[in-house]
Amino acid sequence: MTYFGKVYTYPNNPRVMKVQAAGNLNSLEITTAPDFQMGVTNRSPEFLSKFPMGKAPAFEGADGTLLFESDAIAQYVAESGPAKDQLLGVSAAERAHIRQWICFAEGDAMGAVVPFALWHMKMVEYTAEELEKHLAKVERAVGAVETHLKTNGGRKWLATEEKLSLADISLVAALNWGFAIVLDEELRAKYPNVVAWYERTIESEGVKQAFGEKRFVEKRAAF
Repeated sequence: MTYFGKVYTYPNNPRVMKVQAAGNLNSLEITTAPDFQMGVTNRSPEFLSKFPMGKAPAFEGADGTLLFESDAIAQYVAESGPAKDQLLGVSAAERAHIRQWICFAEGDAMGAVVPFALWHMKMVEYTAEELEKHLAKVERAVGAVETHLKTNGGRKWLATEEKLSLADISLVAALNWGFAIVLDEELRAKYPNVVAWYERTIESEGVKQAFGEKRFVEKRAAF
């Protein structure tokens, strides 16, 4: 492993896990800043001099490269090693399909899951009616992936035919909290292709070292 840079983040952040997974596939070591405190470190003058928006995760490369926004960081790491073509595609169409699913992961999937993560951590209070609406968004996103994976007799990966790409890693990151909090055994039964794809991806070499063991909730908390 070649040291490539460090990420400023709070613990157990799946947006950072996708960056580390891309690093693993490229034999690049991505560490995390050991003393980072959300709301403290990212408001300090030193941090803001590098990242004026104060956003986390943020990346500081060994060569001085500074980046914020996890998708930009993941793309930079993915482009910086021998697995570049696998992770980002070799043709214009393949690259576009990978980018499509990366956008979907952050917008539709992560956007639907985050309210449940915030609710679970007691950072936000929602009514049962509001949570039902958020659940409908989760199911709509996961249902779209289920439909896609069933096309052409069944797909193994989201955007490419033979190997996982940054599309798969990005969507696994987006659904990580979802499987741990809201997609319980009853819901998982509705989406067998998504579950199989998720397990295949998260257990792949390089990815499993970043994400660790899968976490599936058996029964989600009552709204």
